[in-house]
Amino acid sequence: MQNLQQENRQRGKSALKMGGISVQEHNIVIPGISLCQKWGKIRIFHSTVVALGEPKYIRFLFNPEKRGLVVQACARKEAECFRVPKYNPENWKFKISSVPMLRMIWKTCEWDTEKTYRLTGICHSEYNLVEFDMKQATVLTVEKF
Repeated sequence: MQNLQQENRQRGKSALKMGGISVQEHNIVIPGISLCQKWGKIRIFHSTVVALGEPKYIRFLFNPEKRGLVVQACARKEAECFRVPKYNPENWKFKISSVPMLRMIWKTCEWDTEKTYRLTGICHSEYNLVEFDMKQATVLTVEKF
């Protein structure tokens, strides 16, 4: 995994010198999540699980002051952890129901309760986590969720 991350970093540096990156040519992992208060669901993208090294469990850490959300890998079942389902390319879905957490996020971020939000994150492998800046959220339609 570390070699892959170094290779992706090097590709990114080279691509930036040439004016951009072509996602079709390179398999670049961009972690992401979607949040929908209306349905009470948090959707974890497989790219996030891959960036974390495909852990058995994850947990959320929320910082209201910074409006930051973290998805952290956990080696074993701990309080407030969620089991990551085994990957199946045909129908893999990882949706978590956490109405209280979503209410807290919506209140803090002052988001529209009728809208779904998508976030892309930054992986910090040394801490086994992906960090999401809630201020950078993009709005989706419910159908895309």
